[in-house]
Amino acid sequence: MKKSLLMAVVAIVLMVPATVSAQLKFGVKGGMTLNEMHFSEEVLKATNRNGFFLGPTLKVAIPGLPIGVDASALYDQREVRFGEDNETVDVKMKQVVLPLNIRVTFGSSKVLGVYAFGGPQYAFNLNTDEKLIDNVHSWKMKDSYLSVNLGVGVVVADFLQVAANYNIDCGKAGEVTTVNDVYHEAKRSDSKANAWQLSATIYF
Repeated sequence: MKKSLLMAVVAIVLMVPATVSAQLKFGVKGGMTLNEMHFSEEVLKATNRNGFFLGPTLKVAIPGLPIGVDASALYDQREVRFGEDNETVDVKMKQVVLPLNIRVTFGSSKVLGVYAFGGPQYAFNLNTDEKLIDNVHSWKMKDSYLSVNLGVGVVVADFLQVAANYNIDCGKAGEVTTVNDVYHEAKRSDSKANAWQLSATIYF
């Protein structure tokens, strides 16, 4: 069911009517993620590590206006290190993210323009199995979650663009479970997956 839904969403993002084909540009987007996973320090020690993302993207411009839309389907991989000292476990978060951003450009994108953008992003996690961190803690990612992008960028010759954005989690990205061996009780704590992202896009 999840795979079918993912394929349907990707197909919708990548299909654009022929009537706007003259204003559409396809490209490849890639970049680096600077994680800001948030956990309660009283529950579990964690260190954020860098990640990356890569995938196809498209840009649709509105004729005569500095407003446009960016849509992408990206493979996104992030990593978190749990524990302290010599007792650490690295966990990779693998997901497909679908950002849809509205952009406003200042200047000429055909020469040199600066743009601001923002919009929702939906993530489908590819590894949602529960991960055992130690004898007390385990961590499980949600199947999917919603976030919001806010950022700025520079576009050169309508061919290359470089951008920086902050991705804000709208809910929880995962859940830490702590088991009390004395009372055999399980306590659950939420975690958030905010991140700074640096990206570069080449349009064809």
